[in-house]
Amino acid sequence: MSEEELILKAGRIAATTLKEASSLVKPGAKVLDICEYVENRIRELGGKPAFPCNISINYVAAHYSPYINDTFTVPEGAVVKLDIGAQIDGYLSDTAVTVVLDDKYQKLAEAARDALYAAIQNFRANTNIGEIGKIIEKVIKMYGYKPIRNLGGHLIKRYELHAGISIPNVYERVPWKIKEGEVYAIEPFVTDGGGEVIEGKDVTIFALRNPNVKTTNELERKVLNEIEARFKTLPFTERWLKDLGEPDTIRNVLRSLAKKKALTQYAVLVEVKKGIVAQFEHTVLVTKDGPIVTTSQNI
Repeated sequence: MSEEELILKAGRIAATTLKEASSLVKPGAKVLDICEYVENRIRELGGKPAFPCNISINYVAAHYSPYINDTFTVPEGAVVKLDIGAQIDGYLSDTAVTVVLDDKYQKLAEAARDALYAAIQNFRANTNIGEIGKIIEKVIKMYGYKPIRNLGGHLIKRYELHAGISIPNVYERVPWKIKEGEVYAIEPFVTDGGGEVIEGKDVTIFALRNPNVKTTNELERKVLNEIEARFKTLPFTERWLKDLGEPDTIRNVLRSLAKKKALTQYAVLVEVKKGIVAQFEHTVLVTKDGPIVTTSQNI
């Protein structure tokens, strides 16, 4: 398969999985069950998870993935962001939907969705990336909400989910222009809160940073070697290492490796004023004729 075919297939897998998994988001559903369905379904369809399934609820904006044996369930009336991705041989997709379980937040979700589609319509080669942020910000503010200014979309490269260029959710003066052949994730985040996220205390997602760090015991070296072999530089969760030891043991090893800067930690991100957050996301491939939405269910 060509590079483009692999990119498109990774997108189709994520789109199919997201549609199926969205129907599982109901009050009382275990977040662990939903995420394990997502990750297993991606594998069944011929891919691998590009990163751990994220379920971020209410004022949690991003980066919550369940722990081993997590018992957390979806609350009544929640606003649930389901953010997933698939990869094939390092070619990635990234997509998200907000499931609203209380009608009073439907408009909030609509603001995020409409901002996404407005951005996609204007996402063409040679367009300055700051202009995309301006479009997103304008749509969100028309609804009376705030974009989250320190979250945004991102350039995607092979085995690099965040490849150095961001798509802002507000207008920013930046030197970058969209180029033909590039792949981007576009993801407006909308809130009725302060318009910013801060790091929470929980860390459920990690990525390899330096595999050559000196380790103090055999288990640390084994875990680090397995991380490099299984995930390369892509994000992972402790759940994907549970075959290597007891949950508390694996958790402690990951914390130790992070302190030694062998791993990058992705803290759970929460809205600064605990405002409710909505998010929608698609991956797009930029062609001379315009953007192809790889994670559309119509591809």
